[in-house]
Amino acid sequence: MKAIESVYSSMHIGSRAAVCLLAAGFAASTSSAAGAESILLPQDAPHYRTGDNWTYLWSDLLSGKSKTITQTVTSVHADGSASLLLGPGGGRVELTSEANVIPNEAAQHACSIALHFPLRAGTRYEADCQAAGEAGTTVLRRAQCEVEGVEAIKTGAGSFSAIRIRMRGVWSPQSGAGGGPMEETLWYAPAVKRVVREEFQGRLAGKGVPATTATELVRYAVKP
Repeated sequence: MKAIESVYSSMHIGSRAAVCLLAAGFAASTSSAAGAESILLPQDAPHYRTGDNWTYLWSDLLSGKSKTITQTVTSVHADGSASLLLGPGGGRVELTSEANVIPNEAAQHACSIALHFPLRAGTRYEADCQAAGEAGTTVLRRAQCEVEGVEAIKTGAGSFSAIRIRMRGVWSPQSGAGGGPMEETLWYAPAVKRVVREEFQGRLAGKGVPATTATELVRYAVKP
């Protein structure tokens, strides 16, 4: 982030751990059930259970790099928030009651209110996000969000009825020069309690080929 080039690189990398992706012993929700369930708006915040887990595949469409990340609920707190164990690596992050990751040293990508419940079609709000790169750089994002409605979406984990949230705004380095416009789209599926797909595009000062990353759910197991 001390140079524009490193900031732009970190913007690619930072989305890999997103809002900012298994299990025996309990009945997991199935993909077919999730896809068949109709969503009623407004939609309230999810209720987590110990053992709920989600495996995500992060992909950089320009470089071809990809990474798989698993998040498992290890404890649920009185306010509805949850502690997550990350794999591989064993890092830990906190998840708010509204399914937003709280920034810390293990959270390379985190948004304060990327999701803001109850979700209602047409609702608008502002989100502040951050992404951290491999060189220790930090990129900040500020976006106007809009809940656009419900649509069907397919990921590696199956087909889901999901609520689409569009984010448009700007990204900038925490220090130094650089920045530009960005756009991000999230699909939140109530049946699995999390975002099932995220697509990000950002440009350096609005020029050049946009950084393009995608994160999608490939496996999950959740308790009712």
